Amino acid sequence: MISVEAFAIVAPMETMGERLRAARENAGYTSAAKAAEAMNISASTFRAHENGQNEFGPVEAERYAKRFGTTAAHLLTGTPATVQRLPVASKDAMPKPNASFPPRYEQFPQVGTIAVLGQSVGGPNGRFVLNGQEAGRVFCPPMLENVDGAYAVRVFGTSMEPRYFAGETIWINPHEPVRSGDFVVVQVVGDDDDETRESYIKQFVSRSSSLVRLRQLNPDEGESEMLDFPTKRVFSVHKIVFQASL
Repeated sequence: MISVEAFAIVAPMETMGERLRAARENAGYTSAAKAAEAMNISASTFRAHENGQNEFGPVEAERYAKRFGTTAAHLLTGTPATVQRLPVASKDAMPKPNASFPPRYEQFPQVGTIAVLGQSVGGPNGRFVLNGQEAGRVFCPPMLENVDGAYAVRVFGTSMEPRYFAGETIWINPHEPVRSGDFVVVQVVGDDDDETRESYIKQFVSRSSSLVRLRQLNPDEGESEMLDFPTKRVFSVHKIVFQASL
């Protein structure tokens, strides 16, 4: 006989991290490291999501929900989730295969993509160079659909942990207004006024007629938290609008 007990209501919790931790524990994973290994993602990235240091988005929520048997809406917003408990069935009660009906396949809508720009020449303060080459393509978040010039890059270095971790992907809207406190990709013209543009992923602090000030969250030993660049050398300041671990 199959057990009648089939559903349980999962009550909402206060933060995304708390909901993620509860879902992980309910799924039987005794540690964040074991859960991260099962999903083939960085343990540090998962811990940052679970302890609230770094919020996760819809892509990660779908991945976690599928692994832990809950819903993305519950993890993101606290919406009560109805989680199905697997019934305990005897061998004789298992349904027998029925080959009289062919399998049916769900047709999913095509999702737009966006270019990931290539990088080279890493340096201090998380510096890298966007070489202008398309290194690949990733999905296009809804807020960037039909945005001309939108692009994505991989995070280089550890200077912005725990907000952004090395290897994560960030999406940029070059037309979005930038305000103090926003996280941005900044391109700076080289000292020799050549065509080289050094790039940085930083937090925007301020801009004056003479100086642009940026902040890094996790400077290496000997590096400053605040970085100042002459305004005349700053080629662009583009706002980061989305991030995900891919």
